[in-house]
Amino acid sequence: MISIKRVFKTFAVTSALFMPPSIVLAETFDTLGMDLSAEEIAAIQQSMEYGRQISQWAEKQNGAPFRRDAHAKATGCVRATFSINGDIPSHFQNSVFSQPGKQYQAWIRFSNGDMLVQPDAKPDARGMAIKLLNVEGGQIAPELTGAKTQDFIMTNTPAFFNRNIFDYVADMKYLAEQKRLAWFVSLWPPRLHPRRLYIAAQTVGSKINTPLEPQYYSMLPYQLGTTAIKFSARPCPGMRFKDYANKSDHDFLTEAMAEHLSAESACFDFMLQEKKPGTHMPLDDATAVWSEKESPFVPVARIHIPPQTFTSEPQQSFCENLSMNPWHAVGEWQPLGSLSKARRLVYHAVSQFRHQQNGVASTEPENWCLDESPDCNQYIDIHQVTNTPHLSRCFDSLNTPVDGSAALGCVQ
Repeated sequence: MISIKRVFKTFAVTSALFMPPSIVLAETFDTLGMDLSAEEIAAIQQSMEYGRQISQWAEKQNGAPFRRDAHAKATGCVRATFSINGDIPSHFQNSVFSQPGKQYQAWIRFSNGDMLVQPDAKPDARGMAIKLLNVEGGQIAPELTGAKTQDFIMTNTPAFFNRNIFDYVADMKYLAEQKRLAWFVSLWPPRLHPRRLYIAAQTVGSKINTPLEPQYYSMLPYQLGTTAIKFSARPCPGMRFKDYANKSDHDFLTEAMAEHLSAESACFDFMLQEKKPGTHMPLDDATAVWSEKESPFVPVARIHIPPQTFTSEPQQSFCENLSMNPWHAVGEWQPLGSLSKARRLVYHAVSQFRHQQNGVASTEPENWCLDESPDCNQYIDIHQVTNTPHLSRCFDSLNTPVDGSAALGCVQ
């Protein structure tokens, strides 16, 4: 049997495989317990190669280091806590949601979706990827070694413009050739995908004021216990954001988030949406938006991002080296659909290729430390902030101190 690690390393480093890829991948998937057709296996192998080509081309445009083939630009990695609600419905109490009231440390990577590092003012997809730390349970993807983590990967649109693995590999082929629209529209051979082109335009046309402001969506479905679900993170009710940054600055989204978190916290409700019988909620069509009328999102956890500093060079390097994969997960949790199966190997292969090219190790964090130093203070960048009350405190305007100073608490 071919070593799993050797297969991944070979895919990530070179396109010259001296045996039919379907044979190699069939043995790999047999080892991993995944059931894919020969056509799906071939599509995944091609996607790996296209992802490597995209990464190499983008590196020439972006400069070092090698970055992800998508969501290349991080607008910040922040420390957070992820607290399971005490009243979580019983059928959701599986995997990391099995213990109501449990709290996890987490890292959150906010990003722009393009393969190129562009000014933040340019319209683009926006990403939010959450990594829960020190989770309990059996890892669902044994090839993703290291500390046990669970990743939730989202963008700020509820649908993806590729339905499945076959759409994905066809689109990746043209992206690797730097032909962004060729898969959607072509005179020869004749091709037109108007609905998927519309979704793509919505996806890459997003403008935001801060990464803390949008609602983010999983787009793809997952199995939690016996329930098929999608998930979403929405800013908590009452969240307010000032217009901090100069939008002409190349990194204004980072600046806006840094300014907000210098003195205030941020908050998201993490929600689940379950698949309902008799509704159009397909499991292998990522272009389909599940109806919130038929199945509303249910809050199951609260994400708290404390006031902090996150823009130091060591933290930016940590952010670049962080790997996100929807198969970083434990227990009764399963990504669904052919796209998710593809992401398992494609993301891992591109991550290994990126880390090798940059000469750094790929590791899973265990806490908020930026390295594995035993004397690390993981709370050093967390700010202790005392907020000034926003309400007027002029309870008694006639209550004037004898020294002639202003009435107590009468500052508006």
